[in-house]
Amino acid sequence: MKQIPFYSIPAVLFIMCCGLFLSFYPNKVDAQLALHHAWYSPAGYWWMGVVTSWGEAHLFAIVIIAVALQKRYLMALEFLSAGILSSIVVQSLKRLVFAPTPRPMAVINWSETLLPEGLEVPLQFAFPSGHTTTAFVFFTLLAFHFKKISVQILAAIAVIGVGLSRVYLMAHWLPDVMAGAVLGMILALLVNRAFTAIKKSRPSIR
Repeated sequence: MKQIPFYSIPAVLFIMCCGLFLSFYPNKVDAQLALHHAWYSPAGYWWMGVVTSWGEAHLFAIVIIAVALQKRYLMALEFLSAGILSSIVVQSLKRLVFAPTPRPMAVINWSETLLPEGLEVPLQFAFPSGHTTTAFVFFTLLAFHFKKISVQILAAIAVIGVGLSRVYLMAHWLPDVMAGAVLGMILALLVNRAFTAIKKSRPSIR
């Protein structure tokens, strides 16, 4: 991660800030409601719905197709492998290791929030945050491959935005997001190292 400091430092600081916030609000319900009442607005909810989509699989598909069209097949395979691995690991943790883990609105009374009635929100399989994991895997790999400072900064803004959006939308607790962020960076690092080793051993492969 030393190769991409303009991405990794903000990303790590984000995780640390989440932990620091939880030190002031050790009860995750209190933490969730404190944030919710501090920042919620209907317009903000809509925008965060857009931001949270950056943690979905379509970004992997766009990059995979784009680099494959440039005949950069190894990079395409790297992103494909990372996306599949991320999905398998997250779903295994959610449904086999940590299930059942209730999401915020399965625990918090609706009347304690500013959310409009009738809003559809997920209620189970909270830990870890899949959107956050996916975003951190994707944007960490993007930063590894496109090391321009501007790309690193934008990637950091994107992952932090996705993580915050999951809490804003009352879809996840802060610990879910923190776990997803750490998991995503670890998975991206492992996949990138594996494909870097393949490229070194077979330099003729693009």
